[in-house]
Amino acid sequence: MRGFTLLEMLIVVILVGLAAAIVVPPLGRALDEAAVDEAAERYAALHETARELAIAGGRNARVELDSVRREAVIALRRSGTLWDTLEARSLGRAGLSASRTMVTFSPLGIGFGASNTSIVFTSGVAAETVTVSRTGRLRRS
Repeated sequence: MRGFTLLEMLIVVILVGLAAAIVVPPLGRALDEAAVDEAAERYAALHETARELAIAGGRNARVELDSVRREAVIALRRSGTLWDTLEARSLGRAGLSASRTMVTFSPLGIGFGASNTSIVFTSGVAAETVTVSRTGRLRRS
């Protein structure tokens, strides 16, 4: 039975190291981009859900962002200043910062206080900005 020499094993270890050095950085960037895209998609879905709930329920609805927990909370106005929290969803592992942490929709689906709200999702070198217009419409860039 023949074994491996030290030189052969050293060559294999060097080749595996080189392959890892070539593959790992692009893989990291791809994972960062996927995390940012996932967070933007999740926020867009929650934003649209809150808007539709406001229209269907005939009362104000809002989406509130928590950048520390990396989550968004949907709530419906019960009366006056009382709000019923419907759901809290994680936005994934991407970090976020927002010019306004809350977007409120009227029963017509129009945003209150949403005047050009910008939400920036980041992970590593990847970033994506989601902008909410005055009317409550969402634009990703």
